[in-house]
Amino acid sequence: MHVRHLLRTAAVSLTLTASIFAVGGAEAVGAADTPSGWEVSLSGDSPAGSLMSVSSVDDDLAWAVGRKDQHGVIMRWDGAKWSEDTAPGLPDVWQWSSVTAVSVDDVWAYGTINRDQALVHYDGERWTSVATVGPADDSWPEVPIEAVPGRLFKGGNALYTYADGAWQTFTLPRLVDIRDIDALSADDAYATGMQYPVDGGRPVTYHWDGTTWTLMDEPPVRTGTDTAKITTDAPDSVYVAGWADGAHGGPPVPSVAHWDGTAWKDVTGSLADLYVHAIASDGRGGLWVTGNDQAEPAFAEPVFWHYDGTTWTKEPGATAPDGDTRWPSYSFYDLAPVGTSGAFWAVGDYSTPMDKNGDQTINGLIEKSRTLPPPTARG
Repeated sequence: MHVRHLLRTAAVSLTLTASIFAVGGAEAVGAADTPSGWEVSLSGDSPAGSLMSVSSVDDDLAWAVGRKDQHGVIMRWDGAKWSEDTAPGLPDVWQWSSVTAVSVDDVWAYGTINRDQALVHYDGERWTSVATVGPADDSWPEVPIEAVPGRLFKGGNALYTYADGAWQTFTLPRLVDIRDIDALSADDAYATGMQYPVDGGRPVTYHWDGTTWTLMDEPPVRTGTDTAKITTDAPDSVYVAGWADGAHGGPPVPSVAHWDGTAWKDVTGSLADLYVHAIASDGRGGLWVTGNDQAEPAFAEPVFWHYDGTTWTKEPGATAPDGDTRWPSYSFYDLAPVGTSGAFWAVGDYSTPMDKNGDQTINGLIEKSRTLPPPTARG
């Protein structure tokens, strides 16, 4: 694993910073000044200690994956509550890091067992292990997967597609690693990552046309940015995002770029001080973003930001009843639409206050948006 990745992960874990959708508008209002449009759906002592990925079929069916106490966990939403998925066939893994649901009987999850990879498919009744190709990715074990009707996409140290029981491998240049994938159809998908190391390397974005992957123009992000996230809702609306280390140990410097079908444009605006962990299209050309906020003054609640194609707006998330209130303690690592309702799921974790021995507990967290974003301005 890259030393840079280890250091970044350790820094985020040690600081226990708030995970917030911090996409800076020109005059962002503090989270405490605005009523929350989000509600807690899972918190406290639950089967999940941290959740890394979420995907839904409709308002009444969704999956979220992660781990607790060095053991992989898959949670399932039934329209009323989240509970641990008890369908048979799941192998014992250290962590489930990615899940993608196409339908009630077509769900995929990816995880790790020691240094090996695990891929499973749910057919509506049970989970079945599916053999993968290529070596496990030791650099970034949180390998992304994305499924659409008729095809599964997988990233990491190569780009893989799976259809009709067969894998196709697209070999990447040396030191290129794919960190995120989003797909519109079996013949239209996008992937992003980096040619490492970050310092001296460059961001890469690929497009799948149903036959092969083609390298796109390089997005205009700040030098040193680790581009790790991508989302799309149309061929003329693709976003990539990431963050760079701040100067002299300062807060991170995020970047967001938008592809309009012809060219990239930097739309970061005044977004600042954010570890970008997830982005998601709002389905109308706009964008949600989440990460760990490092802005001062620090708030103890999570915060969400929405980009409407022109400006960014900010709103707070909901706080967990047992969450720490003294400094930022929330982290979200993924978000996904709740069916076609326009609402969104956000998953991650948060810390409880320190006890008398200075120890804290990290609990899994799932929130759901209660309000819809304003209409998107397409310009």
